Amino acid sequence: MPAGDLSFPFAAVYGMDDAKRAMECAAVNPVLRTVLIRGGPGSAKTVLSRAAGALTGRKVTNVPLNVTEEMLFGGMDAEATIREGRAVMQKGLLAQADGGILYVDDVNLLDQRVLASLLDCVLSGRVKVEREGVSGEYPCDVLMIATMNPEDSDISSHLLDRFDLCAYSDFPNDDERAREEVLRRNADFVRDPNAFISMYAEEEDAIRTSIERAKRILPLVTITDDLLGVAVELCAKVSVDGFRGDIALTEAAFALAALNGRDEVMRKDVEEAAMICLAHRRNYSQPPPPPEPPEPPEQDNDDRDRDDDPEPDRDDTPPEPPERDDREPDNDDDREMPPPPEDLQDMLDEMLFEIGEQFRVIDYLQDGRRIIRTTSSRKGRRAMAESNDSTGRYARSRIPDGRVSDVAFDATIRAAAPYQKGRDHNGLSLAIEKQDIRRKVRERRSGCTILFLVDASGSLGVRRRMAAVKGAVLSMLRDSYVKRDRIGLMAFRRDSAELVLPPTRSVEYSYRKLEELPTGGKTPLGQALVTVGDFMTSYSRSHPGESCYIVLITDGRANVPLREGSDANEEARALAEGLAIPQVKWIVVDASTGYIRFDNAEHLARELNGTYFRLEDLNADRLAESVRSVIG
Repeated sequence: MPAGDLSFPFAAVYGMDDAKRAMECAAVNPVLRTVLIRGGPGSAKTVLSRAAGALTGRKVTNVPLNVTEEMLFGGMDAEATIREGRAVMQKGLLAQADGGILYVDDVNLLDQRVLASLLDCVLSGRVKVEREGVSGEYPCDVLMIATMNPEDSDISSHLLDRFDLCAYSDFPNDDERAREEVLRRNADFVRDPNAFISMYAEEEDAIRTSIERAKRILPLVTITDDLLGVAVELCAKVSVDGFRGDIALTEAAFALAALNGRDEVMRKDVEEAAMICLAHRRNYSQPPPPPEPPEPPEQDNDDRDRDDDPEPDRDDTPPEPPERDDREPDNDDDREMPPPPEDLQDMLDEMLFEIGEQFRVIDYLQDGRRIIRTTSSRKGRRAMAESNDSTGRYARSRIPDGRVSDVAFDATIRAAAPYQKGRDHNGLSLAIEKQDIRRKVRERRSGCTILFLVDASGSLGVRRRMAAVKGAVLSMLRDSYVKRDRIGLMAFRRDSAELVLPPTRSVEYSYRKLEELPTGGKTPLGQALVTVGDFMTSYSRSHPGESCYIVLITDGRANVPLREGSDANEEARALAEGLAIPQVKWIVVDASTGYIRFDNAEHLARELNGTYFRLEDLNADRLAESVRSVIG
């Protein structure tokens, strides 16, 4: 939308109320230094961020995606070093941005190590440089505004936590009137930017005046102990780790009170602040909070179920039958005049089971070696890995340990620069010796794609097993997510397999899809193997060099053959034996429970040449003792 050097007015950006409020809070309260705007492409994230600079009168410094640590933080000034014969420091982009706004577009695509260092500097307000014989420090008083598209990739939770405020650009794509209004405003701005800016000048001045007034009020704002307790309670409900969320919530509430012209925080300030301070801090390593306040009555109904004392209106509550079947399937079957088995399967077709316990999981991708770890450790382990050849992004330099083919010329010059006055140049402008040579260290993403193939049939859905399966899948999804892997979900039931979730890096989207996954019906295991084979064969061809895994979660029992009259289980085994997908490895998780176990899933894993686990094996807490006994 920008035209020339003119910025689209902040007040003219349609919608995005939460994002605007977050930026206003950050403009008022200097404690709030980092703002993240999340939304799809073309949702005006960048426009709004640049407009904030014009609104506040602060210079906006852009951070390019290919930025290096030296460009961002500073390093050796090679020219000055050669001239003076000593190491001279050159400041980076953060020095240029001091006192203004640092804008990072597509922050999720930025190198995560660089992003971590950047956030440290912004939040501390100072930049410390220690590299290549250069040592220095300078102030960095900036407001960092970052934007990202979470469907493209996400940011590790420990980095998300460092953003004080986060808002979602939830533009209503299905609202035709809203889209028309956006188009009209954009056309008016492009046609005559000055006239358009003048049209919103009064509203823009009002926002600016409100911010300046709030800055004066802010030191006077107070909060009661009761409201501090409300803030703590809200953070606990979403399982926020640490205290950054609590502090950000309180400081945002201070800013909101000041923006409203008050010197005391009210409950509505705390609740509004929670919308922009807590959503991105939700801890997926913890069980999700209760969905909504209306849940207690449903718990009372559950108690009645357990007492086997049905009330007349119990059948009017849809979720109750599946939960009753989970707890006491035999008694319920007796109570409800059981239909024929085929009808029973149909009756279970659209059951929705809650997501069960989530837990620490073993690293199930380590070639079958059962290595225990917590999901909070080694975050982003597979995000970037050193390249063994000359491909990948130039990340840093290193002293070589042999012959060098990929010379880091910039690092080599900096290494040689301090010694130029004492060297024999032989007519050359720069004298480089062997000990100055540096090689490039390149990195490339080493994440992989993991497709969960989940048995959602009645064989898993009749009892509480499906809730446990969903909990296990979500646990493994989180474990994959923190390592920047793509994760997808395919479910099979009745007579087909459906790709519920195409491979993505969005854990929030994955959670929603998993939560909505219905269960019930028969088990078309053979059809599932055919469908996943076709999909992953095509997928692996379009992603050459990427490691792919299929995590099959099933009890291994099939009852829907591909050919009428065939044995469904024998058919599934034959398909598994002949199924070979390039770049794809199999992991089979046996979800069968009870005293009597069948070995169907184990046989299936053997035919697929995959790694076999039981569902309970994925719980690291249960596996710890046995592993310790093995490894001594």
